[in-house]
Amino acid sequence: MHRHPIRSTWFRSWWACHLLCLLLCHLGAQAATALDALTPGAVLDRVEHWIDPSGVADLSAAQTAHAAGRFVPAPASLRTGTHAQPHWLRMEVAQRRPHGDWVLALHTTAIDDVRFFGPFDAQGRALAEPVLTGLVRPYDSRPLGIERPAMRLQLDQPGPYVVYMRLVSHSSQSLTVSAWDTVAYVQSRQHKRLFDGVVYGILVALLVYNLVLAWVFRHESYGLYVLTCAAALFTLSSYNGHAAHYLLGDWPWWQERANMLGSALWVGFATLLCRSFLALPRRLPRFDRVLLAVAGAAGVAALLALAGQTTWSQHLVEITAVVGTPLAFGVALWVWRQGFAAAGWYLGGQALLFLSALAVVGINWGLLDAPFLLANGLQIGVVAEMLMFAYALSARVRLMHQHQTELRARATHLAEAAATDALTGLANRLGLAQRADQLLAAGQPHAVMLLDLDRFKPVNDTHGHEAGDRLLVEVARRLNTHMREADLVARLGGDEFVILLAGRHTLAQLTAMAERLGQAVRQPFQDQGHSLSLAVSIGIARCPEHGHKLVDLLRLADAAMYRAKQAQTGFSFYEPAAAATS
Repeated sequence: MHRHPIRSTWFRSWWACHLLCLLLCHLGAQAATALDALTPGAVLDRVEHWIDPSGVADLSAAQTAHAAGRFVPAPASLRTGTHAQPHWLRMEVAQRRPHGDWVLALHTTAIDDVRFFGPFDAQGRALAEPVLTGLVRPYDSRPLGIERPAMRLQLDQPGPYVVYMRLVSHSSQSLTVSAWDTVAYVQSRQHKRLFDGVVYGILVALLVYNLVLAWVFRHESYGLYVLTCAAALFTLSSYNGHAAHYLLGDWPWWQERANMLGSALWVGFATLLCRSFLALPRRLPRFDRVLLAVAGAAGVAALLALAGQTTWSQHLVEITAVVGTPLAFGVALWVWRQGFAAAGWYLGGQALLFLSALAVVGINWGLLDAPFLLANGLQIGVVAEMLMFAYALSARVRLMHQHQTELRARATHLAEAAATDALTGLANRLGLAQRADQLLAAGQPHAVMLLDLDRFKPVNDTHGHEAGDRLLVEVARRLNTHMREADLVARLGGDEFVILLAGRHTLAQLTAMAERLGQAVRQPFQDQGHSLSLAVSIGIARCPEHGHKLVDLLRLADAAMYRAKQAQTGFSFYEPAAAATS
């Protein structure tokens, strides 16, 4: 059969073009990252990067820059820097299955201006409208309502695709991009929100609990702990994107500033807490002044963040953290070694936060493989730190309570010593007055006996003052043996004693008491082989019959005692008629 030459040539040309297109598509698919082959959350390693020096390049200019070879392979640890220059990312991805719903997600929530372009198919056609989002726009501009900037790719056929991202940030942020199936990504974010909710709940509980303690104790450390905990909570919620999602969604102005503002306040309040908790103004005044300067610098960083100077605020926050953290750790270690046990818990809190940050750094450097710690290490460290700080505060309160108890006991001891006769252990004039005031305040009747020892001076002169002192101690002991718990024996000085008898007593009861006391004193004293004898004269006055004030009762009892001494009757009651006659 004879073939038509024109048709045969056309058929071979068509077949060659078809094979060439298939080959090009195959090669393009090989150069692109196959989304179907990735595990959920895998980091894209085939990313091209270009920094726009003019700051005004649009998508067309970016595509021209790629054609001119200005895009370069992005390093694994690509960051935005702090110069607010637009960073363009170009990614070639491929889909093998007929239909797919994918998400390309950034690992940070703090990109100011985010613009997604594409996806573009093999013919360069855009399959979706550009998406403009980021901190400079309201939260509802974010695809899927997710905290992190994420580009959704809904692909209806297999083949290679190209996407572009334009990213601008005034602070240094990671530009790592990971690929997800959309359903898996939404589920992972829900799990993350659940974990973050637990963290927030713990921090809120600590904040409220210590706010109550701050109100009760009115101590500076508790107030600063509450402010530190609130700043840490705000910082975490800002970095996780929840502050923008639930609090600041309609205020992009605050969204842009929240990260640096929260970080600056956290560093500042944590530094002030260190000063107050460790009592550095008293213990280490020089280091205290340095930490005070660190807190002041953090305050300046907060003002810079409010003024929109995010770059300078970040630099200053990093400097204060680098200077303040090791300094706080060092002074806490010194205070702990000086015997302040609560500083050990403070050190534990600092160490746990440091270890969690170190673990995150190790994961980022590839030294550890722990995705959970990478996503949640900072939250875990913050919660651990605040729990340890809370325990440190409670330990400090226990120590303060112990010191206060010791001070009260010492004050009580000093008060008792001030009201006690040093020689005999009886009450002195002050102790007598205090007990009389108690009886008068309670409206109780009572009686006062004033005792004066007879023949004490010859004993003192003959046998010496030490023998006289021993004699006075023995007299005090004998008098006390006849007293009830409510009664009081006091020594006014020299050889004068006073007995305060609580309650109402009849003349017969007082007479019997005076006779017993006189007999007890007249019993011979044995002192270093010598038998010593004394006598006693007792004057008695009663309240309310004879007066209400101790000074009046003592004066009247003294008059009665001198009458008994003169009459040598041993004791005598105060009698107004006798006093008027004398």
